[in-house]
Amino acid sequence: MANMQFTRTQKCCLLCKYWNGSIGSTTINIVRGGMAFTADNSERHSCFKKGSGIETFPTSTCQYFKQRYED
Repeated sequence: MANMQFTRTQKCCLLCKYWNGSIGSTTINIVRGGMAFTADNSERHSCFKKGSGIETFPTSTCQYFKQRYED
């Protein structure tokens, strides 16, 4: 288990609304007043846009990205 930091503007699975449905990341924490997040980089969840059974890492990206956390 290793934590990585993600900025709010990154287009990665961790910050996508389709990753793990309404739950999202189970290890995400907000830092620096909401401008960045930390999360476990080995966390894996299903992408509800790509289809069931397809698990991706939080650092993955794809064409279906839609921001989960908006201003």
